[in-house]
Amino acid sequence: MSTPSAPDGPVFAAPHVAPPVGTLLAPPPAPRRRRPLGTWALVLALCAGVLASAIAGFVAFRIARGAGPGLLAATPDTIDLRVLSPVRDLVLAGEITFWVATVVGLTAVVLGIVATVRGTGRGAGIAAIVIGVLGPVVFGLFVALALVGGVATLPGAGGVSV
Repeated sequence: MSTPSAPDGPVFAAPHVAPPVGTLLAPPPAPRRRRPLGTWALVLALCAGVLASAIAGFVAFRIARGAGPGLLAATPDTIDLRVLSPVRDLVLAGEITFWVATVVGLTAVVLGIVATVRGTGRGAGIAAIVIGVLGPVVFGLFVALALVGGVATLPGAGGVSV
């Protein structure tokens, strides 16, 4: 332990050494906590909102090109889903993309809400919520534009041939 105070100042027993005069004795700064929850939510929201929308747009364009002649001949009263038979593999890919994007987008919104409430990556969590909510709108716009673009590029549709 320590010995009683000497006339010139405190005396410390070994192995302790007295700090230099004027040294502020404060605890070391705590290491910064990692906050991955908001980041994970943002990554999932970007995958659901942007990546899935791009895939769905590409698939919708190919569907419109493959089933275009049947779609052009149909009226709202006489639409027959058999026109999608030549592109059934693309229709399946579009459906899978839709449902995977739905699950991933909902997960991103929930994780974003949790990250925002807990304060673990609040900025990224808020961005994930916004992107996750706007994702279905972007998805629908991409698909609609791709379908119109695919039908418009058909040779018999009066559009430009690709």
